[in-house]
Amino acid sequence: MNTSWAVADAALALWLEMWNTDGEIARRICSEDFQIHFLISDPDGSNPGDDVLGAESFARFLDRYREQHPEVVFSEASRAVDGAHGRMLWNVQVGDHAAGGIDVFDFTDDGLIREVWSVTGTRAHLT
Repeated sequence: MNTSWAVADAALALWLEMWNTDGEIARRICSEDFQIHFLISDPDGSNPGDDVLGAESFARFLDRYREQHPEVVFSEASRAVDGAHGRMLWNVQVGDHAAGGIDVFDFTDDGLIREVWSVTGTRAHLT
């Protein structure tokens, strides 16, 4: 696989803007077979992200998320792209509470985000 580094890095540059503002961005940076895996679940063991398949589905998921959590703000701590894979350390702020997380990405050959594994911690990354 010969992933376009520049396109993949540009997709990561928009990743948190997308979470903070507009699910429409997902239609530009995610592949048609996009999937996301959150390693956190609802009390019944499910996670609404499990039903996401494709950029369009993810855009709708993000719009619902923003409607339910308008006060949440994500910020980047660092990111890196290495061929077909990328990673991002991020912080999330809700009022006075902050936590950190990490997303691990797989990209298509043309640099779109194909798959993401996302973990949220209990404290923020130091920046």
